[in-house]
Amino acid sequence: MDDKETRIVKANHLLQAKVGGGAIDEKRIRKSQKLMDSVSVDFLSMAERYMIELESALDDARKPGGDMTKKIQAMTEPVMQIKANAGMFGYALIGTLANVMLNFLETLDRIDDDVIAIVNAHHKTIKMLILTQTEGDGGEYGQQLQAELKDACRRYFAKVASTRVNNTEASLSDE
Repeated sequence: MDDKETRIVKANHLLQAKVGGGAIDEKRIRKSQKLMDSVSVDFLSMAERYMIELESALDDARKPGGDMTKKIQAMTEPVMQIKANAGMFGYALIGTLANVMLNFLETLDRIDDDVIAIVNAHHKTIKMLILTQTEGDGGEYGQQLQAELKDACRRYFAKVASTRVNNTEASLSDE
């Protein structure tokens, strides 16, 4: 192998059952690494395309009517792609923010103005990180961005939970 450090990831039981056991042939590992090293992927261009998809999904989500599940899925797909690729190409902060947004989107059952505002803020943030070619984890600035996004998501869910409790109490008092 090259002088690059190899990272070993221990598979969980489900993954082990799918792929089986045993060692991987050293020649295959070298061949795979050589292929990965020779392929040049421009993550930023790829990410820009996904941001265009997210912007289109946001535009569609703002329109009244339509299938809520499909609208949420349309926003989820590009965020999932960003998350899946960012870390692999050295853009840990973008991947981390996409992970936070993905967790948020995956728990939604409806879209309202607050959801649109949170996803839109995420979209603008990722676009800025792409434009400035911000690699790595962003240091303290990255931690602040991540904390702000998580806090916005927490506030949203607290508000939704509070509204549901108040609506339930109101309907019970009407009986």
